[in-house]
Amino acid sequence: MSLPHRSNSSYQLNKKETLNQHKAVLSIISTSNSRISPSKRRNLKNTLNSRRYSKLSGSPNKVYISSSSPAASLSPVKRDLINNLYNNYKIPSRESSPVKPPQITSINTLGTVHHEKSNINNVVDTTKSSHSLTSPTMKIKSMNKDDFEFGLKLGKGKFGKVYCVKEKKSGFICALKAMNKKDIEHYRLERQFIREVEIQASLNHPNIAKLYGYFHDEKRVYMIMEYMPHGELYKLLESHGPFNDIIASSFVYQIADALDYLHQRRIIHRDIKPENILIGPNNQIKLTDFGWSIINPYGTRRKTLCGTIDYLSPELITSKEYDQTVDVWALGVLMYELLMGSPPFEESTKEMTYKRIMKVDIEFPQTMSLDAQNLIKRILSTDPRSRLSLRDIKRHPWILRNKEFW
Repeated sequence: MSLPHRSNSSYQLNKKETLNQHKAVLSIISTSNSRISPSKRRNLKNTLNSRRYSKLSGSPNKVYISSSSPAASLSPVKRDLINNLYNNYKIPSRESSPVKPPQITSINTLGTVHHEKSNINNVVDTTKSSHSLTSPTMKIKSMNKDDFEFGLKLGKGKFGKVYCVKEKKSGFICALKAMNKKDIEHYRLERQFIREVEIQASLNHPNIAKLYGYFHDEKRVYMIMEYMPHGELYKLLESHGPFNDIIASSFVYQIADALDYLHQRRIIHRDIKPENILIGPNNQIKLTDFGWSIINPYGTRRKTLCGTIDYLSPELITSKEYDQTVDVWALGVLMYELLMGSPPFEESTKEMTYKRIMKVDIEFPQTMSLDAQNLIKRILSTDPRSRLSLRDIKRHPWILRNKEFW
């Protein structure tokens, strides 16, 4: 059932959401500095709980601690944490296709996996980032989980858990995803994991979540990722959507720009959906989860079925060869869901959904602007060659008309 349409861009987190968004930061501050007395911790929590948020289409208000504030005695570092960090909570997401890549050499420790094109030791040595935890380059191989102070658990998936953590040496806040090696081996995901690390670690774009590196011990692999304070776009859409044209156009433009960057590097994401998009400060969104991504050399086409049912393109459903235009189709589905609160082809069964996708059976309500309808129609074409290019999407009238209000 689609959510009620909202005519403006404002929203207000309720008390429970506001409290939840600060638990990750509090869990680190209160446990990492024993010099803060219990009374100061209570005052700090009260300060955080009184926080208010501005409109979604504007910048979030910061907490400025004055000399009269109960938390004024905190160090500048702690005040900065209060001002800039929020918690993100994952909610159950729509599962992607269960199609698994072929099995490769079994592992005892992931550090010794061998593959004809990839080796985890090589990934460890070459993973670098301009935003590394320690300057100038983080030494991933020398790190272990004891180098981090663990805060609140941000989410739990089929293959691991994600925590809000702080690197002890630098004080850098990030997200740490811990995955059990036995699970990776059991589901034959070694090759997929290596590919995900190699692809995401090589990317540098403002609308793509950064992977700073990873390390491993006897039982687990740990991925060090960018911490995004507002969590998944899917959660925000469920609680505060659908969005108006201004917000939706900003989100569509940012994802189109990220996909344009990927496609220029011959990378297909293959799993675009709100659950794989994270929200940071100032409405900046970032594409994440490259588990189904693939490097697609020029002139070649793929046949592996993967993705989420509501976002599958016609060529994927019919098991035809496809290229990067499957991401463009998914962007059109995403645009519709941002504006209406639910995907355009959503039905109670997979078969009915597939039937609507093949016919491009899409309903446009009168509340949707003509420009938005035009853009969606030009993206959701059964012929991949007829789909609007990402560059043309970014300069479509619907985007340009709303851009000045972002």
